[in-house]
Amino acid sequence: MWDSQGGVPFSGDYPLQFNTSYAIELNTTVYIPEWKKDIRIMLEVPGFFGEDGFRYIKGRQTEYILIGPKQEGLAD
Repeated sequence: MWDSQGGVPFSGDYPLQFNTSYAIELNTTVYIPEWKKDIRIMLEVPGFFGEDGFRYIKGRQTEYILIGPKQEGLAD
């Protein structure tokens, strides 16, 4: 569970099963000085666990997608 990274006894203690897809839920919190607050960034990526190990279903993200300030004169 994204909000219980220390573990979830009983309901969260299941072994991975071969030939099963999982939602890999990643998150981090970062303080943005200009906004004067913490911002949580969450990402969910589908993964597959088989007898050969784990793989990302659509491949692993290898680049950042940067979002900058809105520029004047550009259409929405």
